[in-house]
Amino acid sequence: MLKFLSKWILCALAIGLFSTNINAQNYPANSPVALNGKLKVSGTQLVNECGNPIQLRGMSTHGPQWFRNCYSESSLDVLVKDWGISIFRLAMYVEEQGYITNPSGWRQWIDSYVDYCGQRGIYCLIDWHVLNPGNPNAHKDDAIEFWKYMSQKHGQKAHVLYEICNEPNGVGWSDVKNYATDVVKAIRDNNDNTVIIIGTPTWSQDVDIASSDKVNGTNIMYTLHFYAGSHRGELRSKAQSALNNNAPIFVTEFGTSHASGDANYSPDETKTWISWLNERKISWVCWSFSDKGEVSATLVPGSCNSRNWSNLSECGQLIKGLISENKIPFTACDGNNNNGGDQNQNNNNNGGDQNQNNNNNGGDQNQNNNNNGGDQNQNNNNNGGDQNQNNNQQQDDPVSYPTLVQNINNGDVYRIVNKKSGKVMTIENGSDLKQAKRDENDKKQMFRLKETDGYYFMQNDDTKFMLTNKYVNNDGTKISQEEISEYDNPSQKWSIKKVNEWFTFSNKSDYSASKVLSVENASKQDNADIVIFTSNNQDEQLWGLEYVYTPTAVDNILFKDCVLTPTVISNEFHIVTSTGEETIVDIYTPNGVHCKHIEKECTYDVSDLAKGNYIVVVSGLDGNRILTQLIIKK
Repeated sequence: MLKFLSKWILCALAIGLFSTNINAQNYPANSPVALNGKLKVSGTQLVNECGNPIQLRGMSTHGPQWFRNCYSESSLDVLVKDWGISIFRLAMYVEEQGYITNPSGWRQWIDSYVDYCGQRGIYCLIDWHVLNPGNPNAHKDDAIEFWKYMSQKHGQKAHVLYEICNEPNGVGWSDVKNYATDVVKAIRDNNDNTVIIIGTPTWSQDVDIASSDKVNGTNIMYTLHFYAGSHRGELRSKAQSALNNNAPIFVTEFGTSHASGDANYSPDETKTWISWLNERKISWVCWSFSDKGEVSATLVPGSCNSRNWSNLSECGQLIKGLISENKIPFTACDGNNNNGGDQNQNNNNNGGDQNQNNNNNGGDQNQNNNNNGGDQNQNNNNNGGDQNQNNNQQQDDPVSYPTLVQNINNGDVYRIVNKKSGKVMTIENGSDLKQAKRDENDKKQMFRLKETDGYYFMQNDDTKFMLTNKYVNNDGTKISQEEISEYDNPSQKWSIKKVNEWFTFSNKSDYSASKVLSVENASKQDNADIVIFTSNNQDEQLWGLEYVYTPTAVDNILFKDCVLTPTVISNEFHIVTSTGEETIVDIYTPNGVHCKHIEKECTYDVSDLAKGNYIVVVSGLDGNRILTQLIIKK
């Protein structure tokens, strides 16, 4: 009897009677997966197993290592039944307390949520969340091991998709492509048909570059990410170029805010993006279903602890509405793949021709505008150049400059002088970077250059804000200012390079380093914009530094998420954070003797210390902040 039961148990296990995993036969009736089956790629379109074009709409987790209490079967039920999502993304961070700290534990977590999604009949996107470091090759061995496991475990499930590198940054497409080629091979050794989505450089914005040099294989798509508060028509143009190159796009992450995830809530631009995606049946997933205290979170802080899944933020209310608005209905497969395929092919051709005509018309219109604008700019440059040349010939006095320094002293304040015009950088209209006639007393014309990790913050001495290109590196992009970011924000960091006796400025977010700060149209006029432009070593792109002063008793430390302002008040030294955040302060003598340790304060009284130089090391309470040093002169 025992022998018989053993054989019966083995047979039962073989056919899955005791398995809780979902297979193609038991997805809930009329659910997205039951209607569409296993997905594939046709041309630029994501299609169901019958070949009908579909669009998925859904939500992404934030990092489960930080917001694990936001994710449960009950919260997933709300997203499926109340919001109407058809896909749920599992953002598995690689570092930052993520996968590599506990591979087996995080694999089990993913396995559970793959099954939870299957039990509800929605698609599950497994995301290898490359972010820091930005080069996916830094953990390629871990990635290959991860994807071998996932493709063996979940590859045959109809509801699973793979995203193999979230947001590569600081590397070019050739590096990402080499990584993707190896990972795709590892997956395809186990599973030959699950859709694979590949991240693109510059935080998954360079889909146009990837589209010109695609990864070999079938059922491959390319990642596009946008944040409506930072990315607008320029990025949509890049996306359209990729589509025109027959590269299928999947928006696996977008936000309603600035690219940092916080500030600059932009509902109108979000709607513009969603309309653009819906018109092209491009699938999209929103960041993030969490209660983090930031604009892009869809829940109000504290909602996850109280399990109040209907406590929506302003962003959450918007996204919930957009998921259900003008939803493209799923059509069930009738089992006749050929008929469905032929019907789909006609629809795709008709829709494709219509879209192609629209795209071409739009492209021609843009091209004409660009050409006209380019011709106009070219004429202006030529006319302006001839005019300047004639003026220079007629005038006795050339452009004059103040005394310029040849080296940067970290933390000092400078005026930044253009070689062509002799004018200086300034902030006008509250935010815009322009050039103006030098004014000895105008602090808007003064910038503190603070070096960190080989790059410089350019902090305006009047506003204390940082210069930024907001991740846009197109020719003509205007430069503005914003508060120092709460995360490591490359768009606020600048590479300063010496060119003979002058300097050039390029933004860290431009990984090619081919664009530099330039006066628009090489103008010598006051109020001319300072923009990003392709480097050509012309005088309008060269800058000199006029030393103004060295901050001493009153200084500003560039902290990771705020500006710390040390101040002398009545012979007492205080440090106050601009955000009111508590910090840890340790004070040392120059030879390393520890003098004082203060925790959980915002203002620090050090009047008991003798006069002299000290080193102040400031860090956040989470222990993960970047330490900052300061010499105190009392």
